[in-house]
Amino acid sequence: MKKTLNLTWNTLNNLENIYGESFYLLDSEKFKKNYNEFLKSFRKIYPNSFIAYSYKTNYIPKLCKLVNQMGGYAEVVSEMEFNLAIKIGVTPKKIIYNGPYKSENSIKKCLLNGGMVNLDSLSEVDIIEKIAHKYPKINMSVGLRCNFDIGTPLISRFGLDINEFSEAFKRINKIRNINVKGIHCHFPNRSLETFISRIDKMLYLSKKFFKNSPEFIDIGGGYFGKMDLVLKKQFNCEIPSYQEYADIIATKIENAYKNINNSKKPKLFLEPGTALVADTMKFVVKVISTKNVRNKCIAIVSGSKFNISPTSDTINLPIKVYRQCRKNIANKQKTIDIAGYTCIENDYLYKKYKGNLEIGDYIVFNNVGSYSLVMKPPFILPNCAAIEHSPKKGYNIIKRQENLKDIFNTFRF
Repeated sequence: MKKTLNLTWNTLNNLENIYGESFYLLDSEKFKKNYNEFLKSFRKIYPNSFIAYSYKTNYIPKLCKLVNQMGGYAEVVSEMEFNLAIKIGVTPKKIIYNGPYKSENSIKKCLLNGGMVNLDSLSEVDIIEKIAHKYPKINMSVGLRCNFDIGTPLISRFGLDINEFSEAFKRINKIRNINVKGIHCHFPNRSLETFISRIDKMLYLSKKFFKNSPEFIDIGGGYFGKMDLVLKKQFNCEIPSYQEYADIIATKIENAYKNINNSKKPKLFLEPGTALVADTMKFVVKVISTKNVRNKCIAIVSGSKFNISPTSDTINLPIKVYRQCRKNIANKQKTIDIAGYTCIENDYLYKKYKGNLEIGDYIVFNNVGSYSLVMKPPFILPNCAAIEHSPKKGYNIIKRQENLKDIFNTFRF
C-alpha cells in the first residue's frame, strides 16, 4: 500500500533547494485509481464503455503512458498530441483525433494508419474527400462531431450544426472507401442536466442516420472531478460523482440497445480529463514578500495564477500553509490576497485568505492537475519543475525546470 505523502516545512524547503521556489507534485497512483473507478462506474451498467483520456487537459507523458498501459484510448486535438501518443507507444487504432484545427497532413497520417478522426467542419470533409481520392484502395473510417442545443445560453463553437451534419453525412456516404463509424459531441457544461440532453440527442441522431447501430457513440468529456467540500461550495450546481454520471449516460445507452446482440452494440467512448487528473497534482509556492497597500494585505509568492487556474478568476483552490516554527508570530488573523510574481494586475492565486502569512512560508494548492501545467506560458519566468514522490525511490523528476535556453532557443539574434 502506498504511504501517504507527509509534507512538512523542512521537506518543502529541501525540495526548493533542488527544484526551485515553486514546483508541481504529481500523484500518478491517484490518477490510476481515478481511471479505474471512473471506468468501473460505467462498465457496471454498460460493459462496452471505454475511456479516451483527454491529452489537452494534462499531457504529462507519464500519465498518457499509464492510460495506454491500462487499455485506454488517446483523445488528441492537435498534431503535436497525436505525435506524442505515437511516441509513447499508442497504436494509431487507439487514437481519437478531435479538435477544430487539424492539418491535412495530420488527418492523412491518422486515417492511413487506422486512427479515428472526428470531423469538426465541412472544410474537413473537403480534406478527407481529397485523401480518399488519392488513396482509393485504402478503406478509412471517420466520425462526425455534432453541435446541438443542450438547453444552455452558451452556443458552442465546436462541431457541425445539424444542417451541416446532414450534408457531411451525405457527402461521405458517396465516398466508396470512407465510412462514418460513429458520432461525437463535447460541450463545456459539467452538470448532470446537460448530459441528459446530450445523450438523448446523440441517441436520436444515431437512430436517424444509421441503419443499424453505429460502431461508436462518443459522448466527449466535461465531467467534474473529485474535490473537497470547500471547493464544491464555490460552484453553482451540485457536483456529481462518477457513478451519478454513469447512471445517466450508461443507463440511457444500455436501454437504447438492450435488444441488440452484445457484439453489435456501439462502443461508448468517454473523454474525461479533469475528472481523472484534477486532484492528482499539487502546486507548491513560497511567500516572497508581504505588504499592506491602503489597508489591503497582500502576500507575493513564487508562483502565478497561470500555474494553477489560468481559465478562472473566481475559484479559490484548497490550500494548506506550512511554516517554520517561529517565536513571536502574531496570532491575530488577517485577510490576505495571495498574489503572483507576474506584472499582470489581476494575478491573484487566492482571494481573502484568513490567517497569517510570513516570508518563507510555503503554500500548497490542491486540485491543480487540470489545464494548469499545459497552459502555463513562459511569461516573465521559465516554467517550473514537476516531481513525484515514491515510497521506494523518494522524489523523481517528471518535468525539469525550464531555463533560458529552453525559452530562447527558437529565436534568432
